[in-house]
Amino acid sequence: MRSMFSKQTPVDECEGKRKLSPESGNIMLLFTLLLPTLLIPLAGLAIDGSIARLAQIRLQAAVDGAVLGAGRELGTAAIPETLAAEFLAANFRTDNSAGTWGAHGLNSVIVYTPGITKKIDVTATALVPLLFMRIFGKSDATIAATGSATRSDSRVVWVIDRSGSMNTSDGSGSLVITDAINYTTSLVNRFLEGSDELGLVVFDGSAVVGYPTGPWSPTISKMGTGGPNKIFLDGTGNDLPHQLAAIHANSGTGMAEAISIAYIELQKAHMRDLQADGVDPRLNSIVLLTDGVPSAVSIYFNNPANSNAENVMNNNAGAGKTCVNRTITTETTDTMMQGWIAVGGNPPYSGTTPAGVYLMATKDAANRTSNWWMSFGGAAIAADVAAPNPDTPFTGCPNMTNSGGNPYNYLSRIPIVDLYGNLLNTGGYVNSQVIGGAGKPVYIKGSPLNLTQVSQNYQWGLAMWNAADNAAMNARNDVNLVNRAGDTTGDMNIQFYVIGYSGTTGCDQGLLKRIANDKTAVGYDSTQPTGQYYSAANGAELADAYNKLASDLLRLSR
Repeated sequence: MRSMFSKQTPVDECEGKRKLSPESGNIMLLFTLLLPTLLIPLAGLAIDGSIARLAQIRLQAAVDGAVLGAGRELGTAAIPETLAAEFLAANFRTDNSAGTWGAHGLNSVIVYTPGITKKIDVTATALVPLLFMRIFGKSDATIAATGSATRSDSRVVWVIDRSGSMNTSDGSGSLVITDAINYTTSLVNRFLEGSDELGLVVFDGSAVVGYPTGPWSPTISKMGTGGPNKIFLDGTGNDLPHQLAAIHANSGTGMAEAISIAYIELQKAHMRDLQADGVDPRLNSIVLLTDGVPSAVSIYFNNPANSNAENVMNNNAGAGKTCVNRTITTETTDTMMQGWIAVGGNPPYSGTTPAGVYLMATKDAANRTSNWWMSFGGAAIAADVAAPNPDTPFTGCPNMTNSGGNPYNYLSRIPIVDLYGNLLNTGGYVNSQVIGGAGKPVYIKGSPLNLTQVSQNYQWGLAMWNAADNAAMNARNDVNLVNRAGDTTGDMNIQFYVIGYSGTTGCDQGLLKRIANDKTAVGYDSTQPTGQYYSAANGAELADAYNKLASDLLRLSR
C-alpha cells in the first residue's frame, strides 16, 4: 500500500495552464471583420433611430398643441385651419437657427369639419437627417404625427338661488349673490355665441325663467318656442349678462321647482333644434348654485286627478270648507290652486305654522316680467322667509295665506307629488340627514316622513328635500322622453354641475351631491349622467369653485 507521504511524480510546469484553441482566434478575426460592416452600422442605426424618435415626439407634441389651440376657437370667427398651421409651425421649427435636430420639409394636412360637433384633424410629416445611415445611401428619415380635437356645442341652463341668505357677506367684502352674478357673467362670456345655447332660471320660494325673456309656457313641442338660445351676448338690454345683473336676493328656497323648470327649458330647445336640424347632439347641462336647503315646494292643492296627483284640500271640516274651489272638475285659471308653500327658519324646521302659501311666478295673472320677479318676488324678513306676494294666490280662497291664519288648517295631508310630478314621499331624504354648514352643522332630528302629519314643519321639510332629490333624478333620467311627440333621438343625457355655498346658513352636501350624481354621492348611479359637486365656504373658495366649473364645462370634448 502506497504511503500517503510517498514522493509523487513531478507535474509538467505547463500542465494546468489554459491553452488557446483555434476557435478563439477565429472569433477575434470574425469580430474584426464585422466591426465595420455590421456592428458600427447597428450602433449608428440605434443613434439615428433615437434622434428620429425624439424628433417624432417633438412633432407629435406640436400637432397636439395645434389641434388643442385651434380647437379652443372652434365655432368662433377664427379660421381653424390657419390657427392650426400657425401653432404647428411655431412649435416645430425647421429653420437653421432653431431647428429640431435639423428636421426639415415639414408638411401638413389640416381638415376642419363644421357642425354642432366641430372637429379639427391635423396630420404632419417631416424629414430628419441621418448621420450613420448615410453609408447605405439613406440621408433622411420620414417622421409623422396625427391629432384631432372636437368641440360639441353646449346647451346650459344656469339655476341660481336668490334666497335671502344669499344677500350676506362672503367674508371678503362682497355679497354672495354679487359673487354669483359676477362669476356667472364672467363664465357666460367664455361660451360661443352663435354656437352654444344658454338659459337662466332664478329661484327663491318659486322659480322664474330669467333668460330668455318673454311670456313663459311649460309647453314642449317641435313647434314650440323658448328655451336656451344662441344670442345670449347680443348686447341688448335683455341679454343674459343684463338679466343676471337684475337678480336681487330675498325669499325662500324652492329648489325642486327651479330644477324642474330648467329641465323643461332644456327640452324646449332640444325639440326646437330637432325640428330645425333633424338631429340634436348638443351637450345638455344644468348648473345649480345654492347656499341652503329646500324650504319651499310648489303644490297643486286642489288637483282633481285621481293618480298620484291629488287634492289635498280639507273637504270635511274646518277652514277648508271656506274655500270655494277646494274641489273642482274643470281646470281653469281661476279655479286651479297652484302655489308654493314655505316653512320658516332652518332645520330641524320646528313648529306647526308655515310661512304661508304664495303666488308662483309662472302663475302670475298680472303678467309681470321676469325682471320684476327677480327683483321683487318677495320681501326678505327674519329667518329667510318670504313675505306675501302682492297677489292673493287663489280665487275663492282668500285666507289661505300666512296673513289669514294657519294654511295647514286648509289641508288634509302633505301631497305625494309636487306640481311638476316630483315625488315628495320617497328618495334619498325620507329619514334624518346631516347638513354641512360653515362650522355649524345642523341635524334634522325626528321620525321618518309621515305625510299625514300635515301641521308639522319638520315633515314638510323632509318632503321638500325629497322633491328636490326627485326633480334632479327625473331630469337625469329624462323621464319626459315618452311624452315628447316626434322625439326619436333618445335620452337627452343631462348632466348636473352643483356649487354648494356653505358659508351662510349651511347646505346639505349629501343632497347636492345626489342632485349632481357626483361619484362621491351616497346612491351614485353609474347608469345616469355623472355630474360634479363643488364646495365653497367663503368668497375665495367660491371663486375657485367657478374656476373648476369652467374647466369642466368648457373642455373640448366630452
